Amino acid sequence: MMRTRNLSRCNIRRGGSLSMQAGMSFVGILMVVAVVASAVTLVLKLAPHYIDFYAVKSVIEDLPSQKVHEMSRREIEESLQKRFKVNNLRDFKVVDILKIDRGRDDTVLNVKYEQREHLVSNVDVVLRFEEQFKYQ
Repeated sequence: MMRTRNLSRCNIRRGGSLSMQAGMSFVGILMVVAVVASAVTLVLKLAPHYIDFYAVKSVIEDLPSQKVHEMSRREIEESLQKRFKVNNLRDFKVVDILKIDRGRDDTVLNVKYEQREHLVSNVDVVLRFEEQFKYQ
């Protein structure tokens, strides 16, 4: 014999009925929409800066590693600036974001810069990017 439950009797014992049960309230839905909209806005404003940083990294990594130590500072800067233009990184000047440290046996390229992004009213986000590349 199969036992069945009477749902209306079950809900009455818990203090409600099937017609009284509902999903989120309007305020709850508004809160979820506000959180999702804030997250989407944040991603849309910050993602381009990270994409640019990874493009800068890939341009520097594509330098011929055997020749970097032999190149002069000016040759490195000119080569990178040309590569920046090809990769549409026009907001960056090599001299502003790159520091070249020469050693006897190696050359170290330090990329370091900050980007500011306005969010709302008087709230800004500061993104700091830093990477080091060593060539021998």
